[in-house]
Amino acid sequence: MHGISLTSIACLLLAMGTPIRAADRDYVENSDFTKTVGIAFSGTSAAITNGADVTIAYGSTTSRISITSAVRGVEYILSGTTSDGYVEITSTHPAKITLNGATLTSTDGPAVSVFSSERAYLVLPTGTTSQLTDSANYTRAGTGTLYVTGPLIVGGNGALRVSGMKGHGIHGKDYIRCLGGEVKILTAAKDAIHAKDYFRMDHGKLDLAATGDGIDGDTGFVTINGGSISVRSTVADTKCVTCDGDVTINGGALDFTVTGTQSKGISSKGNIALTGGSALMNLSGSVYLATVTGTSGTYVDPSYCTAVKCDGNVSVSGGSFAITHTGVAGKGISTGGNISVTGGTLDIATSGAPSTSYTNSLGVSDMATADCLKADGTLTIDNGTVTTLSSGVSGDCLSSDLALTINGGMVSTTVSGASGDCIASPSTLAVTGGTLVIVCKGNQSKGLKSTGAMTIAGGSLTFAMTGAVVLEATATAGRYDPSYCSAIKAESALNISNGTITVTHSGTAGKAVTADGNIAISGGTLNLTVSGAPSAAFTNSSGTSDIAAGDCLTADGTLTITGGTITASATGSGCDGISSDGAMTLGTAGVANTPVISSSATGTRATVATNNYSTPKALVCFGAFVINGGKITANTTQNGAEGIESKTTLTINGGTIEVTTYDDGINAATKITVNGGSIYSYASNNDGMDSNGTFLLTGGTIVTSGASAPEEGFDCDQNNFAITTASGGPAMIGTGGATSTPTAASCTQRTILYKGTGTSGTIVQLKANGTPVMIYKVPRTYSGGGGGGGTTPMTMVISLPGLATGVTYTIHTGGTVSGGTEFHGYYTGGATVTGTTTQVKSFTLGTAVGSVTTP
Repeated sequence: MHGISLTSIACLLLAMGTPIRAADRDYVENSDFTKTVGIAFSGTSAAITNGADVTIAYGSTTSRISITSAVRGVEYILSGTTSDGYVEITSTHPAKITLNGATLTSTDGPAVSVFSSERAYLVLPTGTTSQLTDSANYTRAGTGTLYVTGPLIVGGNGALRVSGMKGHGIHGKDYIRCLGGEVKILTAAKDAIHAKDYFRMDHGKLDLAATGDGIDGDTGFVTINGGSISVRSTVADTKCVTCDGDVTINGGALDFTVTGTQSKGISSKGNIALTGGSALMNLSGSVYLATVTGTSGTYVDPSYCTAVKCDGNVSVSGGSFAITHTGVAGKGISTGGNISVTGGTLDIATSGAPSTSYTNSLGVSDMATADCLKADGTLTIDNGTVTTLSSGVSGDCLSSDLALTINGGMVSTTVSGASGDCIASPSTLAVTGGTLVIVCKGNQSKGLKSTGAMTIAGGSLTFAMTGAVVLEATATAGRYDPSYCSAIKAESALNISNGTITVTHSGTAGKAVTADGNIAISGGTLNLTVSGAPSAAFTNSSGTSDIAAGDCLTADGTLTITGGTITASATGSGCDGISSDGAMTLGTAGVANTPVISSSATGTRATVATNNYSTPKALVCFGAFVINGGKITANTTQNGAEGIESKTTLTINGGTIEVTTYDDGINAATKITVNGGSIYSYASNNDGMDSNGTFLLTGGTIVTSGASAPEEGFDCDQNNFAITTASGGPAMIGTGGATSTPTAASCTQRTILYKGTGTSGTIVQLKANGTPVMIYKVPRTYSGGGGGGGTTPMTMVISLPGLATGVTYTIHTGGTVSGGTEFHGYYTGGATVTGTTTQVKSFTLGTAVGSVTTP
């Protein structure tokens, strides 16, 4: 290497693509300190070895030392003990101060002060412990036990104990950086560490107690890359770590205890970024209700005790942060801007009670509540693990004033306090991915809640709900409005296009999925189970006796389901499976197998008033009900419980519909229209299909079974029962103890009414000129008379598109069927009957197009 200059080497490395970095001058080893000044204290005197030829002046004793230096590269080594001494250094160059087991107590100002615009290196040698104490009264310059006007860099592996009797424990008028050492601020009248420009920690250990803040970055920023920091904040309105700029936690271990009213763990007027490290924060401070007088009058503005608080945005991308807050209306993480979580682990628990009520800035009665994660702006979770527990009354786990979006990550939320919500926004709420586990134990609490539109387009959402309904008093004495505990509650529209939603709700009158507006479901998997009992009877806001009961899926507006798989199971008394106060539309025309809907309401009817009941319904609609396609299954088991019910009209255009009920299988208040689809309806104690208005059947396959007389397979209360070929004509079979007779003048397809014995499992064949055109297995045994005329216990209604005059028809019973395709006892596609059969009827149909023949 002889003859090669350093410049040449640098050029060579640059040519090879290796960057040349300037040395980090904050590391003392990157600077040369070749001269030393040794200061050994003993009582009120000091022995000084001046190896740097600096200027030294003394106060009233030789332990009061003032040094002026224009010399470069001086190290000051302090040792010994004094009860009345200090070291004050004024220099134009960087200074290295080594505390080699020094104990200094000053009686008139800082114990150690450095007046220089250059760096001051504070070195704590391995195996040493030093202690600095100032006085309560100052006659010298400075505002801290250790006071530095330039940058202060703390390093080494030794220990330092600081007691601040007048001002800050450590005060830097420039920046402060920790690269090592164990610093313990035993007490400080103001901040434990105060840095004017910024504070940065890379290594070392800080243990801080103060009357003011733990670490204050003043107008600058705070960055923590490593080391450990323990802060005990016990005074009101103080902070463990604070600054006007941004706070960034990249690493290290934080341990904060906060007990002061309206105090903070990490506080910033700028942004806070949590990218790494770990934090354990325990808070018990209360909210402070500040009285404010403004142009609109006097009101209360709450100031909260908060673990992480900023005026800007909070971003979490790494690290592990555990927060426990027991104080009144305590906040975990709160921001005046947005919160974004893209990684890391958050574990937040708040349990504090709400504040007393007050009048807020809007002139509205309000109270401050405990929340785990609260954004005045938006809240977005893309990745990471977020676990929250809110057990205070009205406390929320995740909430934002603007849009709340969950795109990924693991999110676990639990509310056990009454009126609290797991995930809530007065704006829009969207879930597009992630795994969500949501537990609601509080009465009238909500899992997902939004005032604006709610969208679920992905993710796995699991809800465990046990909270009960609350009957809230209205302005009219003696009247109440129910406020439900709901897994998913949208006060506007709800749209579900993907994802897996599982709800188990055992609370009184629990709701699984509900919206005040419209619900549209185009995909996803919903498994909804509601089992709670209804509320006690009450007088509602309209003055009518009422009860609150549970529902699996309910819309106050319209309900449209065009895709997805939905399983709704309601077992509580009075519970409904799927319901809509407006119109309900299931399926898309021409799509046979989507959506897949299975709804059961197996609870008993609930008594509202004398002889007035709330009966469970599998699918019920108070507006127009249209089924265009899909696979629909409905089931009920108790007295009064119907399968598919419309309070107005019901139109079926397609799909496969299978209904098994106690009461009417399919019912509509004004009209039932069937244009297509495959329909099976079995009612164990009432009618198979019942229109309280009219029937219009134009196509599809319809198999119904009503109970024994007086119940019917088809019951048309207004007796305008039309069967036409407008959509190809229906293939329909209905059995019951009786039947409504199709209206011949309104029909264009012929009908046969067959009255027989009706034994379960009996094969009934209709043959045309000896060839079977219908094979049907009777689903039950009928007993008693035929109701509506006739003495045989069963009436079978048969209407097929091919029925015609001039053909000899015979009815045969008995035998065994095989082959073909079965749809609930109706066999097609080449089915054959073997064994002994009996011909019981032979006849020809009437000549009129819509004739009804009773052989």
